Amino acid sequence: MRETPGVSARLSTLLLVATLLAGCGGRDQSTGSGAAKQAKSRSAAPHAATRAQALAFARAVNLTSADLPGFRHSPKHDSETQREKRFTERLRRCAGVSGSASAGGGGALAEQDSGSFRLQRDVIELSVSSEVSVERRADLAARELAVIRSKRVRECFASYLNLVLKSQSHAGATLKPVSIQAGTPPAPGAAGSFGWRITEPFTVRGVRVSLYVDILGFVIGPARVTLVSSGAVRPFPAQIQQRLFALLLARASAQA
Repeated sequence: MRETPGVSARLSTLLLVATLLAGCGGRDQSTGSGAAKQAKSRSAAPHAATRAQALAFARAVNLTSADLPGFRHSPKHDSETQREKRFTERLRRCAGVSGSASAGGGGALAEQDSGSFRLQRDVIELSVSSEVSVERRADLAARELAVIRSKRVRECFASYLNLVLKSQSHAGATLKPVSIQAGTPPAPGAAGSFGWRITEPFTVRGVRVSLYVDILGFVIGPARVTLVSSGAVRPFPAQIQQRLFALLLARASAQA
């Protein structure tokens, strides 16, 4: 079965912007006071005294090839391209968040991703990755959670993503607006969690296709752990997604 034209390129764009959003969410200075108080009160939160400890925590939590047999692993490049930097900066401005450092925090102690794990069968294309960000204080991670949960960020993201995808549309393609559904996946022991389902329906050459990206995450102490999964034609399998989310939560709790 031949691949529908433009599917891989559009899915790559969705994943790029979704990953950038997941990584730049929480430098807002004005939101999240309630969540911050909640995070400060958690005695079981992981405390990252040094960057080395924060990196060790991230390595212990992130997904590995052993977690996804049959998927092909592709390490993420170490530095942002100019295009990615422009994406990141525009998303931050739209969402009303400042640069890379929180007030008084000096930025995250460590940010590390798992790289991408991919599986393709005919027109079905699946991808999944994880990212761990460790802040200097629990209240900063809680502030990130509040920002990602906000309606303003979802609206900003949807509007910006529609513009990006429209600029990449091919002749004969019919676009529909991106939809974002928000939820709160169960995360026992965490200070809080978040979940997005991003759906992009479009028709090209008479073929109707939907692309799906799920962003799930939780905050535990100063750490924010994010799972990004995607599917072309159909969503990433829910059973595998739930297993991976539970695995990340168990690892983070054990490290705490």
